[in-house]
Amino acid sequence: MKLDQIDLAFLYLAITKNGKFNEQDLAGSDLAYLGVGRTLDKIAYLKENNLIGLDGVFFTITDAARQILWNKDEPLQTRILKILQIKSFEEQDIAKYLNESHDTIQQQIDESRKLGLLIFTTIKKDERIIKVCELTHDGQQILQIQSLDPTSQLLRTLDDIALKIQGSKIEESKIKSMLEKLRAISAELAQYQPVK
Repeated sequence: MKLDQIDLAFLYLAITKNGKFNEQDLAGSDLAYLGVGRTLDKIAYLKENNLIGLDGVFFTITDAARQILWNKDEPLQTRILKILQIKSFEEQDIAKYLNESHDTIQQQIDESRKLGLLIFTTIKKDERIIKVCELTHDGQQILQIQSLDPTSQLLRTLDDIALKIQGSKIEESKIKSMLEKLRAISAELAQYQPVK
């Protein structure tokens, strides 16, 4: 499911309010500018997609929504890349939305940047120049692979290995033998791939 910046703001409001928010919380938040109609539309959308629920006068964040960005079992790098899928953010905003320390986020961003998963770009905002993190094509691909089921991930990895073997300077007979083994493994795994 693809979230937008307003979806993120609703879910973050719930996170900051111990998992639930009400009308007064909305009125006192950055979301007040939406107005009644857009707010109701967004709440309906989030509810339809099982991201918030209704508990009396409170809107509650669901476990499914928590898993998107706030699952501490998921690597921080993945969570950073996911938030950058929504929008390019400054480091401090990433730290804020993910409920992590700025130092921790800064360290992970540096590591991700060195791997080519994100880049810094400068933009003009409110008459000042700011530096934001932006997801790269490689970062997008990592998220796409991680969203696959384990069998699909393994099949994709085997395909990548096969391509590297084909492009290597190994003896032709050895290449043929390795590729045959990889194809046999891939064919065996394909039988266990979930039906979509």
